[in-house]
Amino acid sequence: MGKELLEYTRISIFRMCEHYLPKLKIALDMVETEVLWRHEKETLNSIGGIALHVGQHIQRHIIRYSNSGKVEGGIENYFPDEAATSSSDLIQLITERFSSWREVMIGYTEGNKDEKNLDMFDIYHLVEHTGYHLGQIIDRVQRLTDRNFQFVQNGINERNLKDHIYRDQH
Repeated sequence: MGKELLEYTRISIFRMCEHYLPKLKIALDMVETEVLWRHEKETLNSIGGIALHVGQHIQRHIIRYSNSGKVEGGIENYFPDEAATSSSDLIQLITERFSSWREVMIGYTEGNKDEKNLDMFDIYHLVEHTGYHLGQIIDRVQRLTDRNFQFVQNGINERNLKDHIYRDQH
């Protein structure tokens, strides 16, 4: 399974950092601080709270894969409201989390860390979880700002992601 797991990990790095992060940064950059922390309904999380939730999930993976340790407790209800945080500050925090995660995971793909510590299901969950919440954020930002990002037309699409992965590999 070694080679396949490492390729899967490499693809996951690109999906997270070259596909999801740019979309997330563009979406967050489009909203004013007030909109970032607005709750459309009392039962819905704010855009900023969802972004912080994603960042916390990534941070837990950084800890796990840096130290080969376990992180206790769940984050199912971790959607904080930090109304004083601007979109640019949130973008910086999220970018740092994605970058740190990339560095940790590259250590595995380059053979600097023992791949037996990798868990494909865990990585899959992180990628899927991030994609799910990214969709929520994009939907809410488009609705609240009346903008349409058209990511596919602007080059952030699956075909370009695949080309980028294989171009970087050679």
